[in-house]
Amino acid sequence: MYSQLRRALRLNPRAFVHFPDHVQRPDPGFGKAEWILARGLCHFKLIDLSHVPLRERARALSLQVGQFSPFAASDHYALWQEGRALVWYWDREYVQRSMTEAGLAPERVRVLPESVLYKQGTSGLRLIRNLQGAEGQFWEDGCLLQSRWWKVVPDAAEWLAFQRDLGLGGEKRQVEAPPPLGLELHQTPQLVSSARGEGANWRDERLVYALLVLALFIPTAWTGAKLIKSDLSRRSVLDLAAELEGNAMPRIKARDQTLRAAARSQALLNLDPYPNQLELMARVAGALPKGATYLKEWDFRDGKLKIVLVMQDDALSSSTLVGALQKAGGFDNVQAASGTDPKVLVINMDVDGVSAVPRA
Repeated sequence: MYSQLRRALRLNPRAFVHFPDHVQRPDPGFGKAEWILARGLCHFKLIDLSHVPLRERARALSLQVGQFSPFAASDHYALWQEGRALVWYWDREYVQRSMTEAGLAPERVRVLPESVLYKQGTSGLRLIRNLQGAEGQFWEDGCLLQSRWWKVVPDAAEWLAFQRDLGLGGEKRQVEAPPPLGLELHQTPQLVSSARGEGANWRDERLVYALLVLALFIPTAWTGAKLIKSDLSRRSVLDLAAELEGNAMPRIKARDQTLRAAARSQALLNLDPYPNQLELMARVAGALPKGATYLKEWDFRDGKLKIVLVMQDDALSSSTLVGALQKAGGFDNVQAASGTDPKVLVINMDVDGVSAVPRA
């Protein structure tokens, strides 16, 4: 009876659901508490860390989250797919304060982003209905490349803008947003890391070290058992072991510090792949006809540049501006999109030399 009760408690955790405006508490019970973070409270980003040594990827990921996160302090949930991290991150202080107000100890509660509790996608676009709002996703070979959340179901313009940010060609774009999918919200994560996880190889290496130590310890213990009758010999062995450990400890610490410093330096060198935005603005301004347009909006993210121009010369065509930018060099896939105002022109382009990384 007791074992059945324990199994029931394990299978039925107490799930607190944290919405942007309130916390939904579970029914009273004794199961382990879990904190489900609604999609509107977290951001998503795909980070490529395949160039970072395996054992240092977790540290490099924490450094990157701390750099691009808008919060003073962030927590994150990461899944690994072939050296790439699918990262959901959120405001640590706000979430922990909400946990404390709910009577929970933050250090004992697992936080699960809502998105990981839905069935995994395969390839292409999909729009799913969240606990609050809707989430657009783009999958490729079972890997989530981009995710965006809206408070309400997006209209056609918002859905088209999401696809433009993905860099989808016109023939692949959906004109209208599809009806949101009502997927089941599971109790356990449905999105999991590939293979055995990014830390498996390093854990295996440490296991080998442990087995080697054990192999060395067994004959030593056997010898010690034979000498147990002699108190003097036992003390000599213990003193010798302590001396060897003391001599080796400074070298072990120095080696670990050197490896950590080298990995951190390498990670820091790879954190800033972006060009100087002043130089980029100067390049765009030099390519456009002088006095014929003025810049209304500027949005540069992860190697993709979006500008909104107001044309002051009626004789100026969008193809002329696109051709000028292509001729200037440094820009690829330059595309123009007219709005409702004929004098307003939206131009999207890729900036050479920057690897695009999806961002929430």
